[in-house]
Amino acid sequence: MNQNKNRSTQEFGALQKWSFGTISFGLFFINSAFNTWVFSFYYVAVGLEIPYIMLAYVLWTIWNAVNDPLIGYLSDRTHTRWGRRKPYIMIGLIPVLIIEIILWLPPVGNQILGFFYLLIMLICYDTFYTMLALPSDSLFPELYTSVEDRAQVNTIRQILSTVGLILAFLVPGFLIIDLTKMSGYLTNGIVTSIIVGITMLIFLKWGAVERVEFKEDYKQAFSFFGGLKYTLKNKGFVLYTLMFFLYEYVLLVLATTVPLYSLHVLNQESTFLTSIMLGLLFIVGIATVLIWKKLDVKLGSKKGYFISIVAYFVASIPLLFLETYELALIVVSLMGFGFGGMLYFIYLIIADVIDEDELKTGVRHEGIFFGITNFFMRLSMVLSIVTVGFIFTATGWGDYQPSPDVDIILGLRLLVFLFPAIALGLNLICLKFYPFSKSRVEEIKQQITELHNQKKEKVT
Repeated sequence: MNQNKNRSTQEFGALQKWSFGTISFGLFFINSAFNTWVFSFYYVAVGLEIPYIMLAYVLWTIWNAVNDPLIGYLSDRTHTRWGRRKPYIMIGLIPVLIIEIILWLPPVGNQILGFFYLLIMLICYDTFYTMLALPSDSLFPELYTSVEDRAQVNTIRQILSTVGLILAFLVPGFLIIDLTKMSGYLTNGIVTSIIVGITMLIFLKWGAVERVEFKEDYKQAFSFFGGLKYTLKNKGFVLYTLMFFLYEYVLLVLATTVPLYSLHVLNQESTFLTSIMLGLLFIVGIATVLIWKKLDVKLGSKKGYFISIVAYFVASIPLLFLETYELALIVVSLMGFGFGGMLYFIYLIIADVIDEDELKTGVRHEGIFFGITNFFMRLSMVLSIVTVGFIFTATGWGDYQPSPDVDIILGLRLLVFLFPAIALGLNLICLKFYPFSKSRVEEIKQQITELHNQKKEKVT
């Protein structure tokens, strides 16, 4: 038995693990910059009206209904000398870097042209970004199958992804001096592309490897519609997808609203200091990763995630009443503790869903699972924009005015607290019914080790 266990273990050194984590840095850096600044850029600098922005996001989501599951399905069925996942990352890298630059060069002065330019950029960006994010997400549970390896590599990923998130807020703070000026956004796009390109090359060189046990799994992959039907029958996966959707919704509402909240509620005109406030949330979050890792090992991911949500909610209550930037820094620091746990667990617990599915089917279906999950992540973008658009329109801020009245100030307060609070409450309801307790996860790990031994022996 020990001999089989040794044969089933594929050793990955520190270089491979940290190189694998660099893609988390790159993806979080570019996508957080995208999510945070695109809305402000097209709304404030370009002058595109809210209805056009909302329509572009809705049409973008319709495209995502096909794009994300399709790429997941294709990656599950791909068989090349480089493996199932790596080819898509190689194809998607250069287009994403180009789009990150030309995104900030729209036509100005024409609402219709501005709308179509935004729509085309959203669709192109998402298509190629998905080629990077979905296969790399799929590789994580494939490569690291033990509790110890997953905890270690997930910690590395969260550290590097949090660094990416921090820089996504801090770098624009140096480059985007005035929200109404277009030039700063373009410079930020160029700098972002250079940084992301370097980190992605490190990932492709030393981090992107695939395990031999799963090289034949492509032969038994689902059909496209069969995969969609199958995944949506999986109770654990449906609950996880809802939780991930709600988590992303919270992040996106905050990312979209905080720059304007800081400017008009806290009276903080410095974009850099606003970026500091956003970055502080992630700095504190990254400082707590080791705490959440220990809680994960001791209590399990389900209980750990519950604690993190409650901690974040309680700490965020003062956002309803804050009036000064200095107090906001204190509150955001306290919010960072719970946020660090949310960030740690939300990307970890889906591995348990995939492991259990492999026990049932004998095949790993990361591609189709992450494809569905990514679709709902994009859907959360639309809901966040619709939420922001609804509040802005209802308070008379359909087009940007630099001096908002008291109703708009109240709307900004509700956006940074009330709507995220509702989403977190719904997240807790889903978590209550989530079937993967600590004991269940330990049982799955024991069974899946034996299955991987058998698959590896068959292949070799």
